[in-house]
Amino acid sequence: MQAAKKGAYNAFFGLMGQLITIALGIIIPRLVVLSFGSEVNGLLNSMTQIFVCFTLFEAGVGVASLQALYVPVANDDKKSICSIIKATHDFYFKMGIVYASAVTILSLVYPLVVKMKIPYWEAALIIFLGGIGNSLNFLYQGKYRILLQAEGYTYVTTNIATIIGILASGVKLLLLLKGFGVIAVQLSFFLINVLQMIIYYVYVRKHYGWVNLKVEPDTGAISQKNAALVHQVASLIFTNTDVLLLTFITRNLKMVSVYTMYNLVITYVNVLLQQVSTSCDFRLGQMFNTDKKQYLVLHHIFEIIYLIFVFSAMTLVYIFILPFMHLYTAGVTDTNYINKYYPLAFVMVPLLTYGRGAASGAINYAGHFEQTKWRAVAEMIINLTVSIVAVWKFGIFGALMGTVVASLYRTNDIILYVYKYLIPGKAITTYKRWIASFMLFACYVAFVNNDNPKFDSYISIVGYGIVHAVVVILSYTLIQALLNPRERKEFCSIMAGYYRKWRNGKVGHEEGDN
Repeated sequence: MQAAKKGAYNAFFGLMGQLITIALGIIIPRLVVLSFGSEVNGLLNSMTQIFVCFTLFEAGVGVASLQALYVPVANDDKKSICSIIKATHDFYFKMGIVYASAVTILSLVYPLVVKMKIPYWEAALIIFLGGIGNSLNFLYQGKYRILLQAEGYTYVTTNIATIIGILASGVKLLLLLKGFGVIAVQLSFFLINVLQMIIYYVYVRKHYGWVNLKVEPDTGAISQKNAALVHQVASLIFTNTDVLLLTFITRNLKMVSVYTMYNLVITYVNVLLQQVSTSCDFRLGQMFNTDKKQYLVLHHIFEIIYLIFVFSAMTLVYIFILPFMHLYTAGVTDTNYINKYYPLAFVMVPLLTYGRGAASGAINYAGHFEQTKWRAVAEMIINLTVSIVAVWKFGIFGALMGTVVASLYRTNDIILYVYKYLIPGKAITTYKRWIASFMLFACYVAFVNNDNPKFDSYISIVGYGIVHAVVVILSYTLIQALLNPRERKEFCSIMAGYYRKWRNGKVGHEEGDN
């Protein structure tokens, strides 16, 4: 029950936090475009992607540390936990210094490489202020964030991120409405990052006073960080190649702005989906290493539920992203943001990548980073090769083409690997679930008009979106329930067990009160 409660908290606070962040975050880019133009918006978004790539300085230690912590956390072995956290701290601190140096160099070089009308020193300061705050994650809170995630308290880090997100968006909104320049907006972002570090410091002092960073570091526990690095490099390149290639090959920041406007919606929905996944990671990771039989039951249930969430979310994005974009970019005249083929092209990537979440999780829980690293490299090479060739001719569609082709390879590879080495059964079990979901998605694409002129306000989009969401979620749930009767019965049995425990606990409290 305690694990279920943590999972529920992780999912609830994660979803609520992201909804708040999304509501605020959607407003800011439009104001940036209207206030500073598409070129500044393109600069800010391309910088964001580069800073995401800079998280490579983490060098895989975060993923390796999380996997190493599952067993000692499950056994409440504080001595081992401290040794792993100490090793993580030492590595993070060194990388924090390297990260800050890289941000400084980038801020000086980038304005010389990309053509823009923005003055050199202004562009350099925009870049520096936008990236230097992230070094605080390496220097202080990174190790504690991983410990909280391993213990199932992801909702704590989520709530901190939500508070920071609300403050950051609120301050940006106020500065933009008051007519302040982009330098002031970036400076506010840096100062709020400092505040985030202070919040972590206060929380850790209160709840994790037992963590001792003066112990001997257990570097062996995170020995797979180099193999995990390969996976992280591949993942980051896979996720961020599009913006970088559009920036440096086309050198057209307005095209980058168009891409990032559509990708903004996709990114926010993806973050919501990740909240569903990460809310269960801690328990699945612990169970994989301590109770494999029970894990196998939950693996299939989680895969089905996650497929329902992914396909439902992306179906709704396909239907409503174009009407939303008509409203969102109204008044922006320096470039065209509307293309009827963009919705399908953009949703194909998350359908393929996030739908494989359950299988990817099994590889991470097992710590099979070394065994699968070259498969991840193959995905990276395919993505880069196809994208570089296609971007020259097809622009945004070319960038997406490379990502889709790489996703097709890697998703199939992950599914086949997991069934061969990590869980019993046949891959056709998962493929049936995918095929059914894609067939239903194809029906929505064929028969639903995704450029309906009656959506003349955000309220109408939300209203129709709620109605469509009920229908879409029920349709995907129904088809998976019919296709997976055993998992349906197991899920109902688990939920009934939780309900009985909750009722017994409630009755016990009432009797005690009497």
